[in-house]
Amino acid sequence: MIETFIKNLKLAGGEILEEIPQGWYVTTAELGVAENGAVWIENYEKELFLSEKVAVILKKNEIYEKMTDIMDKILTPGVLVSGPSKTADVESFLVFGAHGPMKLGIKFA
Repeated sequence: MIETFIKNLKLAGGEILEEIPQGWYVTTAELGVAENGAVWIENYEKELFLSEKVAVILKKNEIYEKMTDIMDKILTPGVLVSGPSKTADVESFLVFGAHGPMKLGIKFA
């Protein structure tokens, strides 16, 4: 399942971090979802959305196969994050970091 999580995180533009680079905003995710490489973050600050580079610490044993597998584990409000933010205008010009980090990395705990 970890291999699927990593593959889908990379497809979404994210990366796996061996070490957290200096200057990155660091937060912790409660859950991970293998089918889309996303992480569920409950305790976050505005820096999650305002920082250019975000590192998320995730326990390997908290990765689940599908979104439906985490639904009963979500007990408080939070956000689901997968890869760096991106958007495209009417002319299909792709922009990274428009409403969130330009880089997102996962560090396994």
